Amino acid sequence: MLLENDYVTVKNRNGKELYRYKSCVDKFPYKVEHEGKEVTVMVTEKRLVTYNPDLAAKKRYEINKMVEKARMLTLSQAKKNDFGETGKYVNFTDKQGDKANVSINFQAIEKDLMLAGYNLIVTSEIHMKDEDIYKTYRNLWRIEESFRIMRSDLDARPAFVQKEDTIKGHFLICYLTVLLERLFQFKILEDEFGAPEIFTFF
Repeated sequence: MLLENDYVTVKNRNGKELYRYKSCVDKFPYKVEHEGKEVTVMVTEKRLVTYNPDLAAKKRYEINKMVEKARMLTLSQAKKNDFGETGKYVNFTDKQGDKANVSINFQAIEKDLMLAGYNLIVTSEIHMKDEDIYKTYRNLWRIEESFRIMRSDLDARPAFVQKEDTIKGHFLICYLTVLLERLFQFKILEDEFGAPEIFTFF
């Protein structure tokens, strides 16, 4: 993954790198339970590695922020459960009661900084083009946004109905509204405006 060879770089009109990718198709081992025994099965998969420099910068910023928080907690001799997610960047030793001796885990920090911006996508769609897989993965947030639209903009819940038919009718109207809004957003407005702007406009 970290070797620079075989990467295909995608740039914008100004020549700025948007992302790069490389992939392989092979058989990979998985351990599964079959008739009470653990067996190894070989599954044919495509594994696509992507690197996004903007994502790398964002991740490095987040890592450095967590490291700084871990340092401050270490200096203040905080309890182990006070570290939360930042705990992965410290070593806990010689626990005494609810306190522990802590030191910064430089190896974990270095590893996360080195891998910042990389993603590994594993798929059974071995004949799908690499860029299509990457674009599909990148657009998963659209699905989450559709559910958010139903919750916030359309007030789908709570549903003030009791009969099964009216409950189904309520959610059918909500789903159709999201579908029409999405068609309008992508096909007519060519994705120039976000869903909240469209609902505010109407």
